[in-house]
Amino acid sequence: MIVIDLKTGLRTELNNDMSLSCAVGNFDGVHKGHLALLQKAAEKNGCTHSAVWTFATHPRVCMGDRNFSALTTTEQKLGLFAEAGIELAILEDFPAVKDMSPEDFAADLLYGKCRVRTAVCGYNFRFGKNAAGTPALLSKEFSKRGANVITVDAVKTAEGEIISSSAIRTLIEDGDIEKANEMLGREFTVSLPISEGHKLGRTLGLPTINQVFPAGYVIPRHGVYAAKCNIKGKEYIAVANIGVRPTVIKNTENINCESHIIDFSGDLYGETVSVRLYHFLRDEKKFSSIDELKSAINADVLKTEELFFSKGYNQ
Repeated sequence: MIVIDLKTGLRTELNNDMSLSCAVGNFDGVHKGHLALLQKAAEKNGCTHSAVWTFATHPRVCMGDRNFSALTTTEQKLGLFAEAGIELAILEDFPAVKDMSPEDFAADLLYGKCRVRTAVCGYNFRFGKNAAGTPALLSKEFSKRGANVITVDAVKTAEGEIISSSAIRTLIEDGDIEKANEMLGREFTVSLPISEGHKLGRTLGLPTINQVFPAGYVIPRHGVYAAKCNIKGKEYIAVANIGVRPTVIKNTENINCESHIIDFSGDLYGETVSVRLYHFLRDEKKFSSIDELKSAINADVLKTEELFFSKGYNQ
């Protein structure tokens, strides 16, 4: 997949021979609702290329909204776009377009600069200054130019709940990881670089990898999760603790995902590993001793193995 970054000017080789069938939106989380747009754009709809137009950095982050937490990193989003069959990803700079009128956004940016001839948007898509643009306005501007707009209705769960990034964010923060995964259409994944920890797990015979959550990234409910990860093409099950590790760390503000990868041995420092969460096992707890902590982790390992093997969990 080709990535075109309009802020940095990276790979801006859109030419006059190209016409894009393009999904437009924020795509935070790239959930089932977003996949409906991406799959429709991937059909090309008479255009030469399938594409997605989105922001390099979420608008709420650009506006300094400290209450916002992203479900995916930009790298994760790009990978998921490619998996959906998208050929080009256009990353826009929010400050550069936030004051653009909806009409100019449709005509000059999407139709003109980005060569979009079929725009695919969600029913609640808003764009332009003060988010005044609607799918109806986009369709009006495109129809003037002989272009097309496909508006995709809300995608719902089997229970009739609309799938949205905000709903998934709340579920993750509440620890309802199974329902969040159902809405995502895949497992919620912590994909962050491995940092050096205190190496206590190694002395307990339970070595771990440590990943520190950056600012602005959604934090799952503190606790222990049954998880999986793929390392160099091999699947491993894991026990992941998300929180501040109160038994061994004092007075820390860093939120950490510390995972014991069962039956894995090796050095992963500096690498980025994707830890996929499947099931919330228990809340994070401060234990009275290291031995009590070790016993709890061993119990978590047994429970995780039971979930994945004995019960065929999520198979």
